[in-house]
Amino acid sequence: MLLAQARDHLTYALQPIVNVHTGSVYGYEALLRGVETLGIPNILSLFDLAQALGCSRELDRTLRALALERFAEVPGSARHKLFFNLDPHLIEEEDPETTVELLRQHGLTPDAICLELSEHVDLTANPAVARAISAYRSHRFHFAIDDFGTGYAGLRLLYEHPPDLLKIDRFFISGMPEDHRKRHFVTNMVQLAHVMGIQVIAEGIETETELLACREVGCDLVQGYLIAYPQTHIESLHTRYDRVAEIHANNRRDTPSDVALIERCLERIPPLHASDNISRLFDAFRLDKTHNIIPVLDSADRPIGLIHETDMKEYIYSHYGRDLIVNRSFGRALQHFVKPCPTIDIHDSADRFLEAFSASANPAGLIVTLDGRYHGFVSTMALLQLIEEKNLAAARDQNPLTKLPGNNTIHEYLSRTLSLRSEKWHLVYLDFDNFKAFNDHYGFRRGDRVILMFAEAMRQHLNSGRWFVGHIGGDDFFAAIGNADLDQVIEQVQGLVTKFRSDVQSLYDPEERAQGYLNARDRFGQKRQIPLIRCSGAILEIQPGDDYGSGDELGRIIATMKSQAKRSTSGLTLRQHRQGQTKTLPDSTWHETGAENAIDSDSKKENHRRPVTDIA
Repeated sequence: MLLAQARDHLTYALQPIVNVHTGSVYGYEALLRGVETLGIPNILSLFDLAQALGCSRELDRTLRALALERFAEVPGSARHKLFFNLDPHLIEEEDPETTVELLRQHGLTPDAICLELSEHVDLTANPAVARAISAYRSHRFHFAIDDFGTGYAGLRLLYEHPPDLLKIDRFFISGMPEDHRKRHFVTNMVQLAHVMGIQVIAEGIETETELLACREVGCDLVQGYLIAYPQTHIESLHTRYDRVAEIHANNRRDTPSDVALIERCLERIPPLHASDNISRLFDAFRLDKTHNIIPVLDSADRPIGLIHETDMKEYIYSHYGRDLIVNRSFGRALQHFVKPCPTIDIHDSADRFLEAFSASANPAGLIVTLDGRYHGFVSTMALLQLIEEKNLAAARDQNPLTKLPGNNTIHEYLSRTLSLRSEKWHLVYLDFDNFKAFNDHYGFRRGDRVILMFAEAMRQHLNSGRWFVGHIGGDDFFAAIGNADLDQVIEQVQGLVTKFRSDVQSLYDPEERAQGYLNARDRFGQKRQIPLIRCSGAILEIQPGDDYGSGDELGRIIATMKSQAKRSTSGLTLRQHRQGQTKTLPDSTWHETGAENAIDSDSKKENHRRPVTDIA
């Protein structure tokens, strides 16, 4: 009776799981609907009732058939994956042949399904569970651990039964952009998964900031209401959700992509499919004398791994060996010779490519995917070339005088900083007062010595390893540090400007140094007393959750702060965003000599150099 009602009243909704970069659909999760029409309050009660009636196994098969029937209605379903939750109480009795037969009825292969293991029931240390998973894997079924991080056996399950995919529970995703601890948890989960060659799905994405944060920490796939609600109408499903790409395109904090750089290092090695006859493997190695590896894909062009020529030598170079392996009765297929290989998306950064390579044991290179499909291969030598080009690009951006990172690198750093809204940051903008008069009076060579002196002082005083320092151009500099104590930041910046204020006097002639000023013309051509050079600075504290939008507001705030700093005795101002006020910091141990009251018109002007919004 229950089974008949289940077939008549229950159905499945499908929720898309998409690529975090492009919104292209990777698969759909099957979510049961209609339980309440049976007079049963929830899904767990349905399973409890089936167990009491002794028909749990039959109900599970019925539900699996309904899910596959619904999935098969999706256009191009064979190119995607169906995510189906296994009943943890029945996993010991799992028989993959039953599911294989259901798939065959719809023209699908095991590549088209991913079975989800729940973390809420202990599946570890049970030989029957291990045997069931092994049996499924022998048929090329994929597995995912669901709701990772909220159960009590997650790490052990991850260790004993490494999945193909890891689904991070909504608990950690909700509020992650603002929650520093959640961000660290998710970052470390992603890194652990990637080290093990596992892709990561972030569940429950509901806001744009959550999507951006998931991409930032390295999640591969996402699902949630932001992308699409579960759909019972197949016509409402799409193969790509353009909103994902649009959100990234509209994110002004996004850093420049390495895609063009990676494409240049990519090799288009012709792949084989796991279903191909093994004789095609011999032909592939015979025809391609350049490569000693062949990528192997599943039926949907998703990478499985590599076959290495060295592993086939005993068959390739032996007449009887080749005849033996080609013989169908020998029972060896391509998948028996496939070795795992790190797989990475074309949209990931060059740094992420290096991390993936370093995390694997003696890899031949990296398989590169586009929307989850095979796109090419990056060999070890090509990866070294990629990193070298990346480093050269960074070197080209260095300021030619100080060798500090230039505007592009500063822009990338600032974009990442503004996107990490769960962390505290201190941004410091520095420039010189009275520099133009010095440069005009002594010439640009001595002016360059001033700039070099300050750059070296920055390296010495902001050298904890956590500081980022850059040279915007001319006498404008930038520094930043994350998660540091405010008093420590103020102390280090004060030490920098005080030391520079003292050291720069050595670049004046003795007469000007003794009198404490220059007799020089200001920018209006009027001759007057110009004070000695000092450095002014604006320190901006950004607390978790602070949002500066596109950076325009940040630029306006910094310009005002720098103007106030130039008019102050100490030359330093501080603004804590949530207090909304800029205050002048007290003077340090420095005491001016000479013309204390002489005021350079440069110190009154607003930021007259490159607008801060150009780098914000």
